[in-house]
Amino acid sequence: MTNDELVANVRTVADAVQTTLGPFGANKLLVQQDGTVTATASSTELLERFDITDPAMTLLQTAASGFGDRYGDGTGTVVTLAGALLREADGLAEQGLHPTAIEQGYRDGLDSALAAIDRTARPLSPYGAEAVAKTALTGTRDPQVRQSVSAQVASVVEQVGPDGNDSVRVVSRPGGATAETELLRGVVLERGPILESMPRSPGRDGIAVLSSSVDVPHVGSQLGDVSRRVVFDADSFEAREGIAEYESEAFAEQLQAAIDAGCGAIVTERAINERVQTRLAAEGILGIQRVDTDELRGVARITDATVVPSLDQVSEVTLGRGTITVQRKTGRDVTVFKSDAGEPAYTLFCRAPDPRTVTAFEHSVETAIAATAAAVRDGRVVPGGGAVEATVSQAVKSEARSLEGRQQLSADAFGTALMTIPRVLARTAGLDGGRTVVQLRVARSDGRDSTGIDALAGTTADVLGDDPIIEPVSTKKAILTAATDLATQLIRIDDRLQADDLSDDDDVVPEEEPTGGQQAPAGQGRNA
Repeated sequence: MTNDELVANVRTVADAVQTTLGPFGANKLLVQQDGTVTATASSTELLERFDITDPAMTLLQTAASGFGDRYGDGTGTVVTLAGALLREADGLAEQGLHPTAIEQGYRDGLDSALAAIDRTARPLSPYGAEAVAKTALTGTRDPQVRQSVSAQVASVVEQVGPDGNDSVRVVSRPGGATAETELLRGVVLERGPILESMPRSPGRDGIAVLSSSVDVPHVGSQLGDVSRRVVFDADSFEAREGIAEYESEAFAEQLQAAIDAGCGAIVTERAINERVQTRLAAEGILGIQRVDTDELRGVARITDATVVPSLDQVSEVTLGRGTITVQRKTGRDVTVFKSDAGEPAYTLFCRAPDPRTVTAFEHSVETAIAATAAAVRDGRVVPGGGAVEATVSQAVKSEARSLEGRQQLSADAFGTALMTIPRVLARTAGLDGGRTVVQLRVARSDGRDSTGIDALAGTTADVLGDDPIIEPVSTKKAILTAATDLATQLIRIDDRLQADDLSDDDDVVPEEEPTGGQQAPAGQGRNA
């Protein structure tokens, strides 16, 4: 089996993913084996939903997923560029280049590309973090929405710092317009009180954060190490009634102790039993159940609460402090936690007309936050819209001429592959890809390295003009490195083996056992 056959599926996926790039990226209709149909223009969601069995595809998905988790942006570009490098490698292989020579040339090309990015980099300050957010915010084309949301993204990154991504959460909800997206200081849970009779804003500011269910304690139950097990056998109505009364009184004592400590709300990862819900409501306690682990930790972090297993361990020390309000948004309750007691936290509450749109917009906002944080952290940006790829491609091809032997061919091919990004961006924007590439190369010959593709305007222009299109240096360099690593790993595959059984035991003929009670000579027999 040839390498071309082994990575054929990878190239197919790369071809599908590349048309999702840019603000006019095409939608994909993905039909899964269970009949679920998903329409998406998000490369991340597309890769996550593939039902993958091919080993080479598994490598692709793992690399892309790991890159997205770390950088929050650029997954589609990594896959697209890796696919372009694989296509160039096919041509090099036909010319007789060994995979080792191709990899060495690609590594040389990568070194030249990274150095060219550093030379092309500009300081962030003249353009501002808002311009980075606006460039990454491809989930909407409305200029007013892009302006408003990018300003909020830049504001939240400024407030939490470039390393505070864990303090920012994006919550999306269908219904309404994207222009209604708002930045809230605090943690937002997409759920409300379990009973309508519970207060929508508790009078006490203590917040109990629990990891287990809220229920009356059972007789004989014990937390921690159990050294002795006690079994109660209630064989009469009076005995059962006495046990129930004891359990109810025990719960009342636990609840009263929590109230005396200042508890006004209970947030739990598990359930709040129906038989105690009305009791909590009667005491003016807001109860929220079945909260995800990450959300639970977010509430604990912002309110400075200690997560405890059960209600009987709630005390003034473990309680968090803050204000809670239950608000009605898009026909459903959400609960907003605000506090100055713990770490600062912010939530971008996104709105969009339908579920598909709201998912795409949420991904876009998360990407904008990651890109803005990366730019602020490094303090440098490069021209976007395919401009930096065109500049770097020219530099790689120029430096490839100084290499000797066949590595020159593969380094030059690396530079050719880089032009795939501006060509795809041009096509998704409705431009002629080939003509656009020529225009970008002519601009480089004239010394205009900031000429790129303004997809929203549908033309090539100076992307550092009045409405700058810029991208973070660190993310761009990471994209080139990850794509090169992935491509070279796939290029060096020469065979596919089944790892479940590589032995030759079936070909071994077992020796006969000695007969007549005679012992096998030394060095013979099954254990020899």
